[in-house]
Amino acid sequence: MTTKEVASEIELWKQKNLSDQSCGLIKPVRRRIVQTIVPRKHLKEVRFADDETTLLLPRSACIGKGDQVELSENAAWVICKNGKAQIFPVYESLELLQVGSLELQFVIKEITEPEELSAYQALTEFHYRSGTLFGRTATLVVRNFHPIYPKIIGYIEIATSFYMNTARKAILDAPFQAENISWEMWDKETSRQYIHVIARIARCVVYPEFRGLGLGQLLIKHAVEFARNRWQIADIKPYFLEISADMLKFVPFAQKAGMVFIGETEGNLNRVAKDMAYLLKNLQRVENGEIVKEESCGIIDQQVSRMRRAAILMEQEGWTIKELVERLEKLSHESVLKDFNLFHDIVSLPKPTYLKGLVPDAEDFLRQRINEVSPKNGHIKPTIELEPLKGPVCLKNVSLTYQSNVRRTRQTHAIHQAFGISPDDISHKVINHLDLTLNPGEVILITGSSGSGKTTLLNLLTEGRYTGLTGDIQMPSNYRVGNFAAIRSQKALIEVLGNRDIRSALHLMGLVGLSDAFVYLKRFEELSNGQQYRAKLAQLIAGGYNVWVADEFCAALDLVTANVVADRLQKTARQLKALLIVASSQPEVFVRALRPDQVVQLTTAWEHRVMSGSEFLQSLSVQRSSSSAQTLSIAIKYLSAVRSGQKRSTIRKGRLKFSKGLLLLTAKTGDFVSVNVTDVRHTRFKCLTEADAVKDGFTNLADLQRALLEHYPDISMDGWVTIVSFDTSCAIRYP
Repeated sequence: MTTKEVASEIELWKQKNLSDQSCGLIKPVRRRIVQTIVPRKHLKEVRFADDETTLLLPRSACIGKGDQVELSENAAWVICKNGKAQIFPVYESLELLQVGSLELQFVIKEITEPEELSAYQALTEFHYRSGTLFGRTATLVVRNFHPIYPKIIGYIEIATSFYMNTARKAILDAPFQAENISWEMWDKETSRQYIHVIARIARCVVYPEFRGLGLGQLLIKHAVEFARNRWQIADIKPYFLEISADMLKFVPFAQKAGMVFIGETEGNLNRVAKDMAYLLKNLQRVENGEIVKEESCGIIDQQVSRMRRAAILMEQEGWTIKELVERLEKLSHESVLKDFNLFHDIVSLPKPTYLKGLVPDAEDFLRQRINEVSPKNGHIKPTIELEPLKGPVCLKNVSLTYQSNVRRTRQTHAIHQAFGISPDDISHKVINHLDLTLNPGEVILITGSSGSGKTTLLNLLTEGRYTGLTGDIQMPSNYRVGNFAAIRSQKALIEVLGNRDIRSALHLMGLVGLSDAFVYLKRFEELSNGQQYRAKLAQLIAGGYNVWVADEFCAALDLVTANVVADRLQKTARQLKALLIVASSQPEVFVRALRPDQVVQLTTAWEHRVMSGSEFLQSLSVQRSSSSAQTLSIAIKYLSAVRSGQKRSTIRKGRLKFSKGLLLLTAKTGDFVSVNVTDVRHTRFKCLTEADAVKDGFTNLADLQRALLEHYPDISMDGWVTIVSFDTSCAIRYP
């Protein structure tokens, strides 16, 4: 068929429904019962009774054997007692964070690719070692596209809720009604029947270099969305999302994400000795499933896990059951800290609990119960304050001249004769007639080329006096200046910064973006460059300095870390009303994140300029730097075919370049689907085959040619096209 012959049919073809030709006829909604679920590496395959249709889903899809599933052409839901929980298409959402001039694009999604699973497992191993979660779990990961950082830079895991939580019981113990779920009081029977109306955030992890960007809050936002629309256990969708964690005592990201404090868990400190004695004495019967403690109902997996850890500890230490129990009986909150290395897998201290209503009825109920119960937070963070400067720092007509005397030798005498410069008296003016006023709480940038006097000016502001100095420098009486200096200690950071007050130290480290258990236990020299900057900042705050000085600011940091550090530093300085002064010869890398109030621009001894931060930013031709996913626009009508797996390629005019790996197919509506590019091939329009058409979701080659001619009316038979083949991983496969 010639191009002219194909073109003559375009008008007729336009009158047809392209989606019918490319996707097949719309199938009616059907309901099926899940017969089996078969693991498929990073995915799972769902098979139905009396039907050859299969679902290939992420591990996180909330579906089990016996569930009733509603299937449409390109979507699937589990039918629940109180609504429908979507399981297909997979959950994925684009997020763009702006840090100064840097745009960071992330995709929050379920795990659908092998490389995502391995990256998630590596991050989990780093943070939790061999720790495992019990019950059903669902994981959302943060997919990163900056090449120097891991593919997965964070994740949040939703899990089955524990039966026992004293704080939660106090809140839920009142009449509740939403849809066809209701109770009069939250007693043991109600808990057994409706525990699954609560979903639990079990873990929230952010890669250390990305702390301080609000990713924890962002992950909670998506956990709320996932739990509301996709989580279900035993055919019950949740009405509440819960989180309990020690870290919430020091890092209030859950509260910032809109979750509400409802009290503290009870912990097991008061009963751990009794529980372990009972379980260890009956270890074999417990392992055989013969006995279960009544008060352990609902958390037996956790209790048995602690029992096994206690048995391993006894073997390691050579203790009898009696000796272990005696040690556990002597525990207090303080001794737990001392013996944490021994008992951290066995003992649980009270943890703050936060709750979020997932539907309006639940939100209204929660708000009312909070007013009635009035839970008291016993872990209010310590106040971190600095004494602000009592007045401005004023430099009036300041000049500084260096005097240098070198020994007269045959060589220096030759220079004197040749150039007329005497080695007996060399003077060099570094700063000339500088007027500058620095106000408390301001952020000041000193910039200029190498040798322009940046370090000299910083030293002048640090020491206040110099030989060869003229003019007047006025400093407030409470001027306390500190440099960003390395921590000279081999102790763990928590010891160096603690001052015997662990709570204050943990809050301080959270403030500067070092809220990570492994960072707490590292020495300064073991930290990354970005973490070292944050540790230096913590040291300045702990020392009570109200003027912070940094030379060669961010010189050793990559682009992302420089912007993250600058952003956190300026926010902290303004929050504590400290005067921040940094110097850099390449401020364009981070200046938009630093947001300086004033800029001192040095060029030579006889030329300098003091301007506002906004003036300086306007003078820079700073291009926005982005780190984004590979994207390709696609008509909205094709997205459903891509999601269902019927369209496994897209064809574009010209010889285009695409990389293998993740590709976002985006529609003008903002909807998108992520695919994995498996092959990129270039061919002539006339060389397209029937196989190419079928792979692209068309019935035959003629239909494909018509579609391409409509989109590219000027294409010739010898014109080049690019075929991008991809794999959608998850799909509905109809017989």
